[in-house]
Amino acid sequence: MNIQTSPLAFAMLGEIRARPQQFHELVDAHRDVAWPEFLRAWGELRGAGILGRDDDGNYLIAEAGR
Repeated sequence: MNIQTSPLAFAMLGEIRARPQQFHELVDAHRDVAWPEFLRAWGELRGAGILGRDDDGNYLIAEAGR
């Protein structure tokens, strides 16, 4: 998968790839980031159509063709 992202979205992508997690966990990990900036980065990931959810509701990176 090759998408253009901001540095924050790229960091969040890596965190979700490393371990599926709840939205609030991502928020907690980036409390130093202004809320509008965080939401823009989250919007980049959502807009890319790469997010999936596991049975517990954790966000994960959906593989192509799944």
